[in-house]
Amino acid sequence: MKALVATRLTQGARRSDGTDCVDGELVWMVDACEYSRRQVDGPCLCGRAFSGLHSDGYTTTAMVRELAGFTERDFESALRSCFAEKGWCACCLTMSVEEHAAKMLSLAAQWSVNTIVERRLDVVQLRRVVPIAGGK
Repeated sequence: MKALVATRLTQGARRSDGTDCVDGELVWMVDACEYSRRQVDGPCLCGRAFSGLHSDGYTTTAMVRELAGFTERDFESALRSCFAEKGWCACCLTMSVEEHAAKMLSLAAQWSVNTIVERRLDVVQLRRVVPIAGGK
């Protein structure tokens, strides 16, 4: 099954990029706050970043990976464990854990393995890297 995992690849393509996740860890999305909705590239990351399930870090890029033997139930379990470990409740999501897991896996299923994506509020899109003028 395909899933989105943290990656450092293409970091720096946007000035607002950043990561402190562990490369390869599963990611999920916190709902974007009102401030982030007004200024997606501002100081608040919640509208442009994915959150790492293991590190509780953030990343503005994620990669589609094929995880052999991985199931939707596995993702649900990982998300619940993440919340329990951090002392959070599922009320951090506007949908149930099951719905969020299905959403994240559905997003990953849209692209080929190794595709790098970015988040812009409620949209997860292909990360396009524009070569620097005069570069090689």
